[in-house]
Amino acid sequence: MLSQSGSLILSTSSTTNPCTINAQKTDFTFSNINMRNVVGEMWDKYDVFAMKVVSSSIAGTITQISGSTTGVICYNMAGLTWENLHYDTAYMSQQYVPIVVYNAQPTSNNQNNVISNTGQSYNFRKSGDLVNLNFTITNVSNTGGPSTFGVITAGNSFNDVTFHLVFEPVIPGEMNECAFFGFNTISTINTQVGRTVSTDRKEYNYPAFDMRRLCRNFWDKHEDFEIQMAFYNNAGIGTPGGNARVCQIQINGLNFVNSVTKNSNGTERLGSTTENPIVGAMCFANTASAHQAQMNYPVGPIQFKRDGDNVNLTFNLKNHDNTAAFAFSFSGINPTSTIGFFIKPIYKVEKATLYINPSGLTTSQTNLGIANLTFTQFTLSNIDMRQVCRSIWNKYKKFNIFLTGITSFGAASQTTNGSFILQMEGFNFINQTAWITSPNQTQTATLGTVSAGLSGAPSTFGWQSGIVTTFYKTQDLVNLTLKALPLAPGTVFTNTPLTVNFTFTIVGVPEDEEQAKELKQNWMR
Repeated sequence: MLSQSGSLILSTSSTTNPCTINAQKTDFTFSNINMRNVVGEMWDKYDVFAMKVVSSSIAGTITQISGSTTGVICYNMAGLTWENLHYDTAYMSQQYVPIVVYNAQPTSNNQNNVISNTGQSYNFRKSGDLVNLNFTITNVSNTGGPSTFGVITAGNSFNDVTFHLVFEPVIPGEMNECAFFGFNTISTINTQVGRTVSTDRKEYNYPAFDMRRLCRNFWDKHEDFEIQMAFYNNAGIGTPGGNARVCQIQINGLNFVNSVTKNSNGTERLGSTTENPIVGAMCFANTASAHQAQMNYPVGPIQFKRDGDNVNLTFNLKNHDNTAAFAFSFSGINPTSTIGFFIKPIYKVEKATLYINPSGLTTSQTNLGIANLTFTQFTLSNIDMRQVCRSIWNKYKKFNIFLTGITSFGAASQTTNGSFILQMEGFNFINQTAWITSPNQTQTATLGTVSAGLSGAPSTFGWQSGIVTTFYKTQDLVNLTLKALPLAPGTVFTNTPLTVNFTFTIVGVPEDEEQAKELKQNWMR
């Protein structure tokens, strides 16, 4: 079911409902917000609500005297009684959650973040009708607790900001139950957040992470859950070039199901893991004074089953094709990054995840597959779809396959044909009609237009559910082919467009129309 919602827009530049703000605009409070008016009749019907950040914008440039990392920021929010929260900060704040990240610099001018990740919601418990909503800025180098939030060296100042927030009820067992995990890579807070970090700072281990505490409102009510990466920011780490700028986030310790992740370039077979999926990626700039922030990052979630309350949770920073640790060596206090994850129960729509790339392929056929010289086409052989879709393969006759994320290698992006048409072969596709070469039905599925970036640098993008096609289940083993076509006919690719990590999410298609409608609504939440 879909619910009613309430909307709240807050702006530091408002004269109608002004806020109390400090001179640097790093700490400000909107007082006496009447949540009963914001939420409406839902306020009396429910005890727990979900807040979703729809969009945010920051105006103008900033004044900066303490170095460019000062502008790699989170806006943290307090004033609501947050539930289901783990935020890696000193003293483990339960008061604040980071809701928006920016890379705000003296030359950045106006910036807008439209957050299309529908999985990004923060649960809070209803308290009084009137609340004071406080917002504070922290940068990625912040090592203090909440008492230091909003405290920036004198002389630095920021500009006006606007937030658009939407509120919906949390209905147990049906919608909007969600937990937030704020993962911070800075190593100076390891003891306080209860983790150990490898000497090269590429493995972060929480030896007894309490999932029951993180998901305390809904952990015992469900068997199946999903984790989704939603945003990140990071400060420059030096001068990594090309593929060394790509940092993929691998997670293990949860009981993942329906997941196959390519992790080898060996040609004897498709080397993969079902236990250590890539949940997302981030790209670093190629100079120490340049930084990154990505808020529009709706990559697909990965399913796991409840398996004990305390888990040995590990995050690994992996290289561009998931065959080794992240390629660049960290110095100083680096890496300094904030990464947001959301954990939700599965509402009927079980999901499978397939992560692949063309690394290891050549123009000669092997057991792994084959690629053409320019990597505008490649085939991976004998992908076991029964293994990918373990818990759902026997339940359905048809499946939807979504492209939910790509991370490009250094050779993929280009100024010409940085965006291209992506096609797929290998499944028994349903009703595939494309007017690209001829208006005929074909077993080549045109998924849509994707981008590997235009600047010649690696990039990472996510889509929630827009790039999709449907196929019939026929055989377990498939040879999956991907093709890149230029948007402009006759335009030659100048780089290798398909040297990319592709993440696909697969869900079953029910036969009953009413069931299908319900499942579609659940997938959209």
